[in-house]
Amino acid sequence: MKNVYFVQVDVSATYNHQTAYLPYTAGVLAAAAWESETVKENFVFKDFVFLREDVAQVAGRMENPSVVAFSCYSWNTEYNKALAREIKKLYPNCINIFGGHNVPDDFTMLEENSCIDFLCHGEGEDTVKKLFEAIALGTDFGEVPNISYRTGITEYRRTQTVCQKTLDYPSPYLEGWFDRLVDEHPDIIFNTILETSRGCPNQCAYCDWGMLKSRVRLFPLERIVAEVQWMADHKIAFVWGADANFGMFDRDLEIADALVEVKKKTGYPERMRMNYAKNKFENVFAIVKKFKECDFDRIGATLSFQSMSPTVLKNIGRTNKDLDFYKNLLAKYNKENMKAYSELILGLPGETYESFIKGVCTLFEIGLHFVYDVYGCVLLPNSQMGQKDYVEKHGLKTVRFELARPHYQSDAFAIPEYNQIVVQTNTMSREMWIRSYTFAFLTKSLHASGLVRAFAVYLRIIMQIPYEDFYDGIMDYFEENPDLFASKLYFQTKNNVSDQSLGVPGKKYIFEPCGDVVWEDNEIFYLNAIAGLEEFYEDISPYLKSFNIENDVFDDLMVYQKNILRKPGEEQCEIDLNYDIHGFLTDAYVNDYHSLLPKKHRLVLKDTRTVYGWPDFGKFVVWYGRLGRASYKDDVRPAE
Repeated sequence: MKNVYFVQVDVSATYNHQTAYLPYTAGVLAAAAWESETVKENFVFKDFVFLREDVAQVAGRMENPSVVAFSCYSWNTEYNKALAREIKKLYPNCINIFGGHNVPDDFTMLEENSCIDFLCHGEGEDTVKKLFEAIALGTDFGEVPNISYRTGITEYRRTQTVCQKTLDYPSPYLEGWFDRLVDEHPDIIFNTILETSRGCPNQCAYCDWGMLKSRVRLFPLERIVAEVQWMADHKIAFVWGADANFGMFDRDLEIADALVEVKKKTGYPERMRMNYAKNKFENVFAIVKKFKECDFDRIGATLSFQSMSPTVLKNIGRTNKDLDFYKNLLAKYNKENMKAYSELILGLPGETYESFIKGVCTLFEIGLHFVYDVYGCVLLPNSQMGQKDYVEKHGLKTVRFELARPHYQSDAFAIPEYNQIVVQTNTMSREMWIRSYTFAFLTKSLHASGLVRAFAVYLRIIMQIPYEDFYDGIMDYFEENPDLFASKLYFQTKNNVSDQSLGVPGKKYIFEPCGDVVWEDNEIFYLNAIAGLEEFYEDISPYLKSFNIENDVFDDLMVYQKNILRKPGEEQCEIDLNYDIHGFLTDAYVNDYHSLLPKKHRLVLKDTRTVYGWPDFGKFVVWYGRLGRASYKDDVRPAE
């Protein structure tokens, strides 16, 4: 009998913290393989490796492994290689199998890593089962589909590509593959994956889901409901939905009901995050509303844009609806106090600095003021964009970019992980990429987190100053006044982005009052600004005054802006105003624009979720709260 280990180490799965994802992909593959009588008769499953421990310790406690199967994505590929090398040192005859999204459809990984014996391409249930059977029986590996392997010292073979057509595979949850793992780690809070469908009808150039060329397939509804109950029974804290388009099918409403029902009965899972359908807005709205009622979805509805440029959208094979549609949709979400957010990708072909910053600020125009993300364009090896002809056509230049590890201890990841990030295209120079990314981080600090949002919205509505002009001007102001406290925060971000554009590892930002925890660029800007609030506003006031806002209006905006922000230990405050600043802004956030009305009154601003001390402020406001709405006091009303 041959001993087998499956490895799927996640970004959060480290002993430095008490949370970890269950190794879902590894579990799916193991459950499928052990359906085979040949596999059962020849192999013994020993364990899942899911914690990011020292590779020498992990390999050292393995019991004479014959096969080790690794699931690879951007957050664990380098760790997997290091562990595979260590295993080969101790057990030269052990067979190391690599599969997953980060395995390119060529021989590169075999050529560069002698510790890897087989590559599995595409979906793995059928492939892994047949490969295990071939290893057990000593039959020709050429009969196993979707694999690459060595046939000589420098010779390789890629077998036939066969797409999986069904999803009739056993569930690792319901078959008990994770029961022992959970029982043996009572100190770990587990997160996991829920997969209700597989496949994507879209063919976005930057993504590798559509490249699998398989139709969208559905797991049985009764299986999904049973898996949800398993998650509740085992007190799973957080569930990430693996579907590309949750809400695409009407039955997804039933799945949402099952999740809500079990959450109400048991309290678990505590939170859910879905990738929502791109064009099923009614279904998505209904699902998000169901989740809101039991405080289930931490982020809310995803409005998928990636770019606002028609040229870019054509280049990447996407379309967006008319902006008025999204504006009305967001107003609907905001009026129901439901969360929504969006994502943009920097570095897509056809994007310019001007189109990118206008795209960011278009989010504000349609009412998305609070939570949004900007990601670097990752050149995935199995995407259309990752192919040589596409790269050459659009002049894509990349650097090996170390993955950021926000919200972990600074020394938590001894083995860095990397992505290939696009930092230059035919239409965007490296210098403009640096300015674009700096703009993105800055607007997340100043607008989404609300440091100067009141001024930006006022200037846009009353004085017709475009958001992009306002925030681009702030960058110029910081450049022209480099010695200011606020400018130093800006240059800290800009210099870090500049280093990363050259492949230099990013700086690990520590905000000492919060302890040895790493923060993202916009978060460290925000934390330092809150800590030095008076100096920050003193520094930026000359820029804000340059727009010639009437003095009494300016004073009201400044008083409101400073005091609406949540601060550690501040439960409430009262301010005297001459204008209805709060009503004006509250209406603007739901796209109801009107003039600023005179109204002499006293306003009470209360934080009903007050946090005391910087560590909790960092955790619950900056990290868990994702800033956005969480950065403002939540109970604001006139004094009685």
